[in-house]
Amino acid sequence: MEDKIKNALIKMIDVNTPIIYIQDWDFWRIDDLISSVAGAENIKEWNPSTGRTDFITKEQYGLGVEESLEDFLRDAYETILSSDKYLVLKDVHNLLDDENVKSLLHLIAQRRLYDVTYNTTIFIVDPVLTIPNTIEKYVSIFDVDGLKFPSEEEINELIDIHTKVNGYREISQEDRIVLMPTLKGLSRFEIDRMLDVAMSSNGSLSSEDSEMILRQKKAIVKKAGIVELVDTPEDLDSIGGLDVLKDYLNKKATVMQKFGDAQEHGVEVPKGIFIVGMPGCGKSLCAKATATLFKVPLIKLDMGSMMGKYVGDSEANLRLAIRTAEAAAPCVLWIDEIEKAFSGVGKGENDVLMRMFGYFLSWMQDKTSAVYVVATANNADNLPPELKRKGRFDEIFCVNLPNTEEIKKIFEIHLNKGVRKKCPKEDKLKEISKIGNAFFKDFDGFNGADIEAIIKEAIENCYVNKKEELTLEDIKEVRNHTNSISVTSKEQIDRMKKIFEENRFRDASNEE
Repeated sequence: MEDKIKNALIKMIDVNTPIIYIQDWDFWRIDDLISSVAGAENIKEWNPSTGRTDFITKEQYGLGVEESLEDFLRDAYETILSSDKYLVLKDVHNLLDDENVKSLLHLIAQRRLYDVTYNTTIFIVDPVLTIPNTIEKYVSIFDVDGLKFPSEEEINELIDIHTKVNGYREISQEDRIVLMPTLKGLSRFEIDRMLDVAMSSNGSLSSEDSEMILRQKKAIVKKAGIVELVDTPEDLDSIGGLDVLKDYLNKKATVMQKFGDAQEHGVEVPKGIFIVGMPGCGKSLCAKATATLFKVPLIKLDMGSMMGKYVGDSEANLRLAIRTAEAAAPCVLWIDEIEKAFSGVGKGENDVLMRMFGYFLSWMQDKTSAVYVVATANNADNLPPELKRKGRFDEIFCVNLPNTEEIKKIFEIHLNKGVRKKCPKEDKLKEISKIGNAFFKDFDGFNGADIEAIIKEAIENCYVNKKEELTLEDIKEVRNHTNSISVTSKEQIDRMKKIFEENRFRDASNEE
């Protein structure tokens, strides 16, 4: 992987790229990369802390901190060079809006392109991506995500190094299999820290450390703010109804749980599913249950968090999110409320959204990794048709309001969930099948979230009123003063039903 990245950087330099922006916080690793293609003796460095800095020794030289970035760039622009030179600017995102700095970067870039005697290439290395509009055309973003996320082979090498250095016993293959999903999707630096913590806590490394590593990993992912690692206590039994969708996922689970073997037998890489439907009808629950069924991590992508302030920020965030998911594969990537990001694409002049949409579609079309995408949307009428056609997703399901049988199943699930199963003492509430359909028909037009809220309130009322038994009348009483979603969102639901019919999405509850 590192050779591939090195060759890509050499190619970018060879095609006369004036300014190469590398968004990364691991300066030492990036220094090694730049040195390997440019030669450390040809590199000049400037950063806000030490000013002009020796790239090899990291010591100040010349005027040091007394030399501003503007002075450093002016010197580089005015100097006539006899050989290739490289400028490395670190942690300068707060300085790039300075008018003189922008002007000098502009002049250096143009001289690099049009003056055959001037061969200076600028590297901007910064954890924050900031590209002023005036120099956007001269800047190319270099993707080093491959350096961040080691392969399984490289992770195993890191494990071997840690066990050898600390004098621990060799880790068994069974332990490695358990640890691998928790370590994938982390950088080398982060894996090193995880292994150090795991070994220092109990003097060894085994599958028992996976829970601790997973907790630390969730904190790292949360801190990054791009994606979220979600707990998945739910399974398919937590979903009332949606039998067609559940049967479909069970079939896909056979492939995802034996991904390598399936590929050897010619099975195509599963792309994912798109679930469109009424709010509160189990779309999010399906995403969580899918990860549990596949026995893989669930990574949630909030499209709203992708939008950045500066040019290139949003696209870079999306690339990083997808790379993180691919590094953690096999996994489920849950894109919640995708319509908030891509509704209306193509109808306006938002170039950023168009580029993000194009990148996402290309990735979905060409995806070869075991990242199973579960996209959910409450409203699909404004989504572009390119997103909904075959080839992007394996299947598109519509989720309607539950029918009588599904309502009965939802009651059974929620009355027997956790501590609630201790509350209903009346036998007929425990044996839902004995309750007549007339009771459940009264809940037509309620979604699963409505029903759960009614049950919770009925149980709470029993506790407050010191009643020992929860009865059907208690539930009916709460139901009578609760407005269902079919009342509060009637226009939206009618519109969605029409869209389902026009698009002929597959019904998640019944075979057509």
